[in-house]
Amino acid sequence: MLSVHRINLFAIVFPFLLGYACQSPERQGRIDGAIHSEKIRSHIQFLSDDITEGRGPGSRGIELAAKYIATQFQGSGLQPAVGDSSYFQKVGLTAMRSTTNLILRGFGRYWSLKPGEHFTAKTKIENPYLSLRNKNVVFMGYGIDAPEFNWNDYEDVDVAGKVLLMFVNEPSSSSASFFDADTLTYYGRWTYKYEEAARKGADGVILIHTTPLAGYGWNVISNSVGRESFQISPKEDEKLLSLRAWINEEKAREILTAGGYELDDLIQKANSSSFQPIELSLKVSTTIRTQLRTIETENVIAKLEGSDPELRDECIIYTAHYDHLGNKQAGDEDGIYNGAFDNASGTAALIEIAAAFAKTNLNPKRTILFAAVTAEESGLLGSEYLAQNPIFPLSKTVANINTDAINVWGKTKNIVTLGAERSSIQQIVKEVAKEMSVELSPDSRPEQGLFFRSDQFSFVKKGVPAVNIKGGLKFIGKPENWGPNMVKDYVANRYHQVKDEYDPNWSLEGTVQIAQFAFKTGLYLANSNEMPTWNDGEQFKKIREQSIADVISKK
Repeated sequence: MLSVHRINLFAIVFPFLLGYACQSPERQGRIDGAIHSEKIRSHIQFLSDDITEGRGPGSRGIELAAKYIATQFQGSGLQPAVGDSSYFQKVGLTAMRSTTNLILRGFGRYWSLKPGEHFTAKTKIENPYLSLRNKNVVFMGYGIDAPEFNWNDYEDVDVAGKVLLMFVNEPSSSSASFFDADTLTYYGRWTYKYEEAARKGADGVILIHTTPLAGYGWNVISNSVGRESFQISPKEDEKLLSLRAWINEEKAREILTAGGYELDDLIQKANSSSFQPIELSLKVSTTIRTQLRTIETENVIAKLEGSDPELRDECIIYTAHYDHLGNKQAGDEDGIYNGAFDNASGTAALIEIAAAFAKTNLNPKRTILFAAVTAEESGLLGSEYLAQNPIFPLSKTVANINTDAINVWGKTKNIVTLGAERSSIQQIVKEVAKEMSVELSPDSRPEQGLFFRSDQFSFVKKGVPAVNIKGGLKFIGKPENWGPNMVKDYVANRYHQVKDEYDPNWSLEGTVQIAQFAFKTGLYLANSNEMPTWNDGEQFKKIREQSIADVISKK
């Protein structure tokens, strides 16, 4: 029986609950040897092969990948989780391919920007033709309204019907109590910028891209030009922007300089609590022509039913996105975004974690779900749909464990558990780290806001505690800078590029290490009599408590 009292006991009684998973050396041996690199390798090879066509939503290739994953689940003896009869949760999406122009007039100048080279633009409005004409432009700094940090860029300015020019990211700080110091909050994400501007009544947003602020190069933005985007159709009452655009740093500097503004000076001003929006003597016009079609893609979900009659109606859910970016261009011999690291690696780990649970006969108390989710690269859409249409009620979804783009280069001395520090899940990962003789390290790139950029965030927004388990950078037998250099090279040359391909030289020892860590973490969560809780001060704590209270009030 679910109760707030029971949940709040977690931190007190947890140390006494770990013994369940370690009752005997034989049992512990089954746990420690449950994951195998050769099977992970075969999954990565298949999922990232050209035959799966980059696993773009709505493609034949992603359908093939989905069937492969479902077959692996079935072969391991896992039950279908969707209506207890299917492994496939249908996800309906609107596919949109837009052709845009962007014209700016002002400061005595005229600019007709080039798609891909200077800007990218899309819309969420499902209309084949949209047009904005001579819309006033307001520079909004970071475009953030954050009451808990006493920060509101929108204060005393009317943005209705205007186009807002702003930076991605958030005000810099050295204080943990102000935008979490160097750890990016959701206020710094580009998704928030668009959402908040729409809530304020703006017609559009143009985000200024710089590599330091975005955390990735312009090529990551520009390679979306000409490709389909996908979305879950907006609700009828949802406020939407007509224009959701990015502009590159060089062109933004040129335009602002023509008006007497320096980009670096504007960044400095935007970082100040005394910042005031600037009405620019600039007008923007755009036409967005969009080809629309509806598609159906799938989350692939299996389950292992819990063994405890009192706890089996609660679940742990593992997730990994199996989609990627599809084809760059039909007929291009090197046009397939194979997505081997992102995220055939995490999906392969998910498949083998599921197999480990099914084949080791550990009989976890709670039910465990394994969800390979679709359309993550399009905005976490598959996991968003699953969180909106959960297999188990969210109040009984104990925790989410996500694997996304995990270490394929070798075993490390450390592991990163994104988000665990926000809840009492931290106590579990500390115990697992101790058992596996690895260090727990903080996020090496906190300014990137990775916690908000993968599928766990779809559940977090609904109040479900979550952790994204990733590799550390202290590689065994390698120089200190080897790991950071590998990540730097990947981000510069392979992230969301066609060069993210399977490499037979990958050792995959690190992949096994992370999968084993995730496996043990989920086992402890499944066998605990308590549910994890958010730490005091976490914005998601109230959402969780309200979700549980609503269930209790209905009883």
